[in-house]
Amino acid sequence: MTTPHFCDRCGSCGKSFGRTEPRTIFNNKTYHQNCLKCAKCRSPLTGNFYPTLEGFTCEQCHKRVSTRCKRCGNSIDAGIRYKLYKGQEYHPECFCCWSCNTQINEGEQFFELRGYPQCIKCRDEGKQEFSDYKAVQIHQCAKCQKPIEKTQTFSYYEEKTYHNECFTCNRCGLSLVDKPCVRLGSAIVCPSCN
Repeated sequence: MTTPHFCDRCGSCGKSFGRTEPRTIFNNKTYHQNCLKCAKCRSPLTGNFYPTLEGFTCEQCHKRVSTRCKRCGNSIDAGIRYKLYKGQEYHPECFCCWSCNTQINEGEQFFELRGYPQCIKCRDEGKQEFSDYKAVQIHQCAKCQKPIEKTQTFSYYEEKTYHNECFTCNRCGLSLVDKPCVRLGSAIVCPSCN
């Protein structure tokens, strides 16, 4: 970390600082407080923020877009090992046979049942159904109030789950999946409608 002085330039806008102007230092770069903004929602960063490929994200956007386990729905924290199968991330303990819930360990052979892992035993027994696995309570879409089936894709916002097709701007109908959005009263809206 460098010690800022009056001739430092902002790492974002390139302009200099006033002698008493507050500044934020991150990775040996100094920023005006209003220049260091979330890459997703564009709000000024205060408190915890996270570096991403696009810049930085605020805590709220980071929670919304952080990697989620396909099986349990909980976030997979940075630095935690996880398993990747068919483009979906799993906690190691959640990578299980979807017919009997037996954990499939690293290097173990398994088969596929309708796109999900199935252990050799269940395959040999001819099981064709998924078990009633409920690791977290993600039973209902917060918008349509219909169940979220374990094979459906879904999104999180403010600790609530939504079918991807239901996670849309309340004003213009734009899909908000993997996009910035904000709460406006009781509505969730895209930046254009804010």
